[in-house]
Amino acid sequence: MMRRSKAKKRFATLLYSIICFILLLNTGYTQNLSDTHQIKPISIISRSTQTVYNDGRTHAIDSLSMIKSLTSSLAELVTQNTSIYIKEYGRGAMTTASFRGTAPSHTSVLWNGIPLNSPMLGMVDFSTIPVYFSDQITVEHGSASLVDQSGALGGLVKIENKGDWQNKFSGQILTGIGSYGTKDEFIKLSLGNTKVQSQTRAFYSFSDNDYTFKNKLIANIDPLTGNYIYPSQKNLNAQYGSKGVLQEFYLHPSQQSFLTFRYWYQYNDRSLPRLQTNETNINYNLNRQQENANRVMGEYKHYGSKGTLTIESGANLQHSTYQLKNKISGTLDQLITDATANVESYLFIATYDFKIKENLNITTTANEVFSSVNSINSPQNSQTEGYDAKRQDHSVTVQLVNIFNENLTGKLISRTELVGKSFLPIIPSAGLIYHPLANKSFFLNGNLARNYHLPSLNDLYFVPGGNPLLKAEKGTMIDLGSGFSGALNQIQFNANISAYASGINNWIIWLPTPKGYWEPSNIKRVNTSGLEFNTSVSGKIKSIQFRLNGNYAYTRSINRDNPKSWADESIGKQLPYIPRNSANILFDLSRKQYHFTWVWTYYSSRYTSTSNTKTSPFETLHPYLMNNIYLGRGINFKRSKLDVELKILNLFNESYRTILQNPMPGINYSFLIRYDF
Repeated sequence: MMRRSKAKKRFATLLYSIICFILLLNTGYTQNLSDTHQIKPISIISRSTQTVYNDGRTHAIDSLSMIKSLTSSLAELVTQNTSIYIKEYGRGAMTTASFRGTAPSHTSVLWNGIPLNSPMLGMVDFSTIPVYFSDQITVEHGSASLVDQSGALGGLVKIENKGDWQNKFSGQILTGIGSYGTKDEFIKLSLGNTKVQSQTRAFYSFSDNDYTFKNKLIANIDPLTGNYIYPSQKNLNAQYGSKGVLQEFYLHPSQQSFLTFRYWYQYNDRSLPRLQTNETNINYNLNRQQENANRVMGEYKHYGSKGTLTIESGANLQHSTYQLKNKISGTLDQLITDATANVESYLFIATYDFKIKENLNITTTANEVFSSVNSINSPQNSQTEGYDAKRQDHSVTVQLVNIFNENLTGKLISRTELVGKSFLPIIPSAGLIYHPLANKSFFLNGNLARNYHLPSLNDLYFVPGGNPLLKAEKGTMIDLGSGFSGALNQIQFNANISAYASGINNWIIWLPTPKGYWEPSNIKRVNTSGLEFNTSVSGKIKSIQFRLNGNYAYTRSINRDNPKSWADESIGKQLPYIPRNSANILFDLSRKQYHFTWVWTYYSSRYTSTSNTKTSPFETLHPYLMNNIYLGRGINFKRSKLDVELKILNLFNESYRTILQNPMPGINYSFLIRYDF
């Protein structure tokens, strides 16, 4: 106990010293303007003190793709524009991400620095994040995420909002209707001047979600031919709705200082579709999930001549309920499960970015996160179960970026974390970028890093099944890659390719037990490796503008655990629900006021069992191709613009699933009208 107390005191002293050092450095640089914006009628030149380091593992989703997905969730945008595999439990139901062959909890999501990963579940439901509430979305592959956060063994998705200092008054109204009783309404209003900016966004979305599908997991046999007859069924009791508001204030009190305040409220209400094998009455096994989320954050940024100080503080508060019940005529509903959860996270971050000299930059970040979960399950005629747990995480990160010469740049990261009363080992990362050509159009890069991911609070304490003896997952990863960019006449092009490999010890997996419930345990080791390739070509041929984006990923995620028994067939096999091959292409054409977009997505087969067997239709999901097209026309007025667009999704009526027993819809449509003023 004495040793832990001394360790905590040393950490607190180090944290205090770093903050004092940051503040002392900053006081010497308050007389010069270092970050500026082009604002009418004042002309200010933009300049950043940070040394740029881009090794091809970080890329922002382009603005045109964002516009195409304004009424979509983050899940659809990521599916169409990145190599991340998105797993949907049905349209509008929970949607998780698998990045580089890792688990959903290994993909982190940050909203303006605030973690959206639930400390209870450890993961993010991508279907609940509207693209309309984002201005920029950036994807960081593998250990590229370490400068922002530890634990993202697969990668990180960053959602950012930005103010427009040139804006005086503008707005946007979107309305859409679609198949299965789908309705979407969005509005955005922005106003301000060179000192104050305000942005207000709100949305409402609802769908009956009652699409028809052919159920190939239930069949009758034709007595004459012996052939299977599969029934057509409706996706009943699967409606969903969401509504929310995002309010942003941007203040510019002095030439060197900026203040930002953001508040995001969202309410989600959905019924979860039943499994395909469920043959009970439609009033049985009704699942309903509701969630209230309040997210608030404030940011202060001060620019000096050689350094930038950023202080952020925020909170992510979620209250959710889940009920599983049967409706019985003439009596009260029979509650099988009645669960509630209050999840709270509070965050404080202080960052100082300092240019030591022209070719050397240091960034120091002190971070503190406090999380708590109160989870209660109160089924009817049963004893209440649940847990109440808290966690504190303190971390200090130091990043050095050095330009050795015109061709070679290096980055070094060291991260120290104190979780509760225990220090994690140092988390290091080292990388190099080499430009062999004088015009820097071609580069080679390499990175070696270590990372740690802590069990979620559900992993540790869930009742029944939580395992408080779980160890943290430890990952060692290496990346090698190259890329090039260039232009030919009016055509611009670029491409990046990365090869990666990682070994993750103590991988956490939930498995069924003889006790009648599932329980998490540590696998000795999982090896993930693969290739990621992305390219884009854009330009203009006569009066036609075009753009082509493509992504491909080859992914191996292999169980290297010790056999549990002589009959254990999972060793050396691909982990469930991880496709070996995945790809997507986005092709866009526009001429005058007309535009056309084609989106193609491919996933290879995925196993649903750890043994990778194919003896029944329950053990594998077939590969599928998805084709979506967008047709639209814009109409320009003097000070506004009207745009109408028709979306045809699943153009060739593909029958597919991304998760076992949860069918997805066939061909469906949506019609959108957008008015910008």
